[in-house]
Amino acid sequence: MIRPLMARSRSRVRGRHGRLLLGVIAIAGLLIPPPVARAQTSYPMLARVHPVAVQRGTSAEISVGGVGNFAGATSLLFEGTGLTGVILVADSGASKSARKGAGRNGVASSIRVKITATPDVVLGPREFRVITPRGASSVGQIVVVAEPVVVEEDAINDDPEKGQLIPVPSAVAGVVGKVEDVDWYAFRAEAGQTIVFSLWGNRLEDKIHDLQSHLDPILQLFDATGRELAANDNHNFADPMLAHTFKAAGTYKILVRDTTYDGNPNWSYVLQVSNGPFAKTAFPMAVKPGATAELNVSGYNIDEARPARAVVPSGAPLGPIALSLTTDRGETPPVPLVATNLPLATEAGDAPSEFAKAQASEFPVALSGRLGAANDRDGFRFESKKGTLYSFEIIARRVGSSADPVLRLINSQGAKLAEADDIFGKDPRLEWTAPNDGPVMVEVRDLHSRGGAGFGYVLLAEAARPDFLVTCDPDKVNVGAGSRVPLFVKVERRNGFTGAVSFALNGLPENVTASALTIPSGGTQGLVVVSATVEARPGAAIATLQAKADSPGGPIVHPAVPREEIYLPGGGRGLYSVSTMVVAATEPSDIAVEASPKQVVLKSGESATIDVSIVRHAGFTGPVNLAVELSHLGQVFASPLPAGVTLKADASKTLIASGAMTGKIVLEAAANAPPNPGTPICVMGHVSINFVVKTGYCSDPIMVRVVGK
Repeated sequence: MIRPLMARSRSRVRGRHGRLLLGVIAIAGLLIPPPVARAQTSYPMLARVHPVAVQRGTSAEISVGGVGNFAGATSLLFEGTGLTGVILVADSGASKSARKGAGRNGVASSIRVKITATPDVVLGPREFRVITPRGASSVGQIVVVAEPVVVEEDAINDDPEKGQLIPVPSAVAGVVGKVEDVDWYAFRAEAGQTIVFSLWGNRLEDKIHDLQSHLDPILQLFDATGRELAANDNHNFADPMLAHTFKAAGTYKILVRDTTYDGNPNWSYVLQVSNGPFAKTAFPMAVKPGATAELNVSGYNIDEARPARAVVPSGAPLGPIALSLTTDRGETPPVPLVATNLPLATEAGDAPSEFAKAQASEFPVALSGRLGAANDRDGFRFESKKGTLYSFEIIARRVGSSADPVLRLINSQGAKLAEADDIFGKDPRLEWTAPNDGPVMVEVRDLHSRGGAGFGYVLLAEAARPDFLVTCDPDKVNVGAGSRVPLFVKVERRNGFTGAVSFALNGLPENVTASALTIPSGGTQGLVVVSATVEARPGAAIATLQAKADSPGGPIVHPAVPREEIYLPGGGRGLYSVSTMVVAATEPSDIAVEASPKQVVLKSGESATIDVSIVRHAGFTGPVNLAVELSHLGQVFASPLPAGVTLKADASKTLIASGAMTGKIVLEAAANAPPNPGTPICVMGHVSINFVVKTGYCSDPIMVRVVGK
């Protein structure tokens, strides 16, 4: 199993990296003015994990908690293989009924679990979910480490004169849990010994559903006299890393704190303290699944004259990954690499950016290069064919490179043909059709003219094949017995692909089904309705939404990338890619939504009415908002409506008051709405969990056709 490297991070006040905005379902839709009715059914929103590390080959007891009710939790689901978990008890702060594992009527804001890691489990952060009768939780993360785990003793390590004594090596699991919290750790170093201190903190908060403030950690190293020897901030995005070679044997101290001395009980971290091999960079960065690669590495406690080995599993996902390397001195922590099936090549020396001297290259290729010094510009010359569409993409920042790359195409006369920057975060991508036969040079440079050993990149260059990317919204589908929820799908078409895309939701729990969906040629959005029968019992499984299309080169098959909903300060809404999608059958939901008719035929310029009734469960009497598009604060995140069809708001009844049972949706086709043979939509009913978060339920699919007058 390989975990894709997630190379984005959010800081407390400012986003350090861009965040993709696509839809999810545990939604914040139209806000209902206070007072807001609280839904009786809510999935748990995971916010804290402590300790946040487990040593492979061992088991650890861990506290997991957040917002919502964790009572009655039944199981844990993990990304990949090698990790298993069991629920122990609710934490001591829970109510008595919750501690006994009571279901719906008990309330537990946290639980204790036991996580076991196999001896061969892949190192690094891994996603997991808590499964309860109310559904699957939002994403949490646990870091698998090779070092023994030491748990912070907060009563000891606040004292700079003492500090908590830790061994070398170790992985220290702590929390910057209060304002002005300072965590001091003391350790013994030998003369000439190099020790690396690497922290996971801010990066573990990327996927947290509702964490309004974020750890911005810093590391400071001191000798026995209190003199600062080294400090680091923002080495791995917002997380620090420092290495130091100690001149004299003795006891030293390492300090972990927030840069502004802020704190939060949810700010867990793991500080890895290593005297073993530690690779900062590896070259080449491109590797092939199913092969063993020999890489030149730079770092600490490593013989840089001898190559390291990376064994790439045959099932490795294409794109950014993280792999441990084997050296003559042992195994390194995971190193960012790029898995690809394209032929591999490397920059020979320093590829000059003068057209005549540029490094000769051939399509297709995954070319590993490095901007080795300030003002370095690398040039690679390709022979292009008239009328051929080519794609060029740089993977750099996504695999931890310091580069902010700019991609430029130049012809033999030195004229710029195309340029790209910041398509995937800081990484560029472009498509270009050759106007004639002849050579073209690809130039790679850093936006700020920087360079060095940490400025590696991989250039993917090939004759573009029709292709697409798929995302789905949400990453967790919690559906109550006898109810339905919507799953929104988006297709990003690439390289001239215009074909239809069909979808299948695989891995569903018993008595849970999903409606069929085919997004027609040229379409970009669609809807799958997930339904649970009245016989469905609480349970969950990791599921995959598989997308398939035909192309001249053969079938194209991709899994959809799930998006985790991230609530931002002030009630804003962002999304973050996650690796796992969970479908859970739950206790009966607050409501079920019924709508008729099941087919709507709209003539251009005319309207049609959908009658809606709400079936209320378990005594739920709160208000319900109706919608056909996924939106928040005026921004539409997903819309399955056919082109030219809109909701006629002034004629619709979308706010169903407390205790009321009926509403209506009026759809209107514009006079110029193009004919449509049939597009599935649904009517959603949104129930408030709190002032921001909503849970969405929906009707069966409704087929909407548009015909000429």
